[in-house]
Amino acid sequence: MGVTASSLQAEGTAPAADWSAWERAGRAPASDVGSGFGIDFPSDLQLFAELGLTHVRITVEWARIEPEPGRLDGDAVDHYVDMLRSARHAGLAPVVTLHHGTLPGWFAEDEGGYRDERAREYLWLRHVDRCAETLDGLAAGWVPIDDPVGWAVRGFLLGTRPPGRRDPEAAAEAVEAAIEATHLAGAHLRSGAAPVIGVFGAPTLFAVGSDSRHQVDAWDELLWQSWARTVSNGELGVPGRPARERPELMDSFDMIGIVHDHPVGVDRSGALVAYPADGVQDDTGFCPVAEELAAAVRRCADTITLPLLVAGHGVATSDDDWRDQILADTRRHLADIVAEGIDLRGYFHDNGIDGYEGALGFAAPRGLVGRDRNAKPSAARLRP
Repeated sequence: MGVTASSLQAEGTAPAADWSAWERAGRAPASDVGSGFGIDFPSDLQLFAELGLTHVRITVEWARIEPEPGRLDGDAVDHYVDMLRSARHAGLAPVVTLHHGTLPGWFAEDEGGYRDERAREYLWLRHVDRCAETLDGLAAGWVPIDDPVGWAVRGFLLGTRPPGRRDPEAAAEAVEAAIEATHLAGAHLRSGAAPVIGVFGAPTLFAVGSDSRHQVDAWDELLWQSWARTVSNGELGVPGRPARERPELMDSFDMIGIVHDHPVGVDRSGALVAYPADGVQDDTGFCPVAEELAAAVRRCADTITLPLLVAGHGVATSDDDWRDQILADTRRHLADIVAEGIDLRGYFHDNGIDGYEGALGFAAPRGLVGRDRNAKPSAARLRP
């Protein structure tokens, strides 16, 4: 059992990150220091261990350690080394994530980001190799990119994250490039001893109203099939882009992690809406259902032969009794999955401490621990 958080959630935005410009433009509330994890992480990590957790996902924020191309911030590097050492000291196994939502502005904007071949295959992999060398022996596992498809869709199709575009052609290109980038990084990282986890969004989608089935199929092709085909049979194919056979990409990961918070409805216009319509909505406006996480795991197990992991799952709410019930249901469903013989290796709750949640600011608490560092009763659900 473990917890996860992006650097943005836990530490606030880095000055050189693309999200920093997003905040300055008034597109989101100020993130300040996030949950404050970056300030007193030794105490927070010890608290996680006392709650009975065994693992923690820690994001090494690229924009902090390389704020300008080719210029490393030694203090920032030392900060993350200390963070991983503190996790080890607390008895936690730290799984390192290299990209979770935010990127250096110079990479994403000036260099073209993952969509640019040189930026993807040289600048990104340079960062990957540097982290692998610096953190060798400290990382208990690696996640190259957290939900690369979701990152691309939010930034280039929905316009809810930097760069804030709504361009289907650019979105298809970004999805394909992000999938390739996470596979390339995974192949590099597999030369080390720690396992490499490919983490992808695994939404369960439902038609809402009449004439929306084709819209569900289109979203499923983009959000699920685009990455699952690459993992399972080496076909890099995104709707709107020609499919390419890339069998070498099948050897990028040791296991697959999925992130899933709730089912998603799709109406006849293709808009993503709450499902079920009469469900209880969390602070994001969607309806968490533990059974749907189990359905996503089973779907992965049907097509992917690698071991599986729930890499991120939670609910944004101040109603901790509801969170406790969702976690109780989740544990029951996941126990059933293991009993069926599915190779499910673990579960990460998103997240550990109430932090910053993008456009929702601090108004959507997701943690097992409040910002006051008092553990919520629901935290007991994750004890072994």
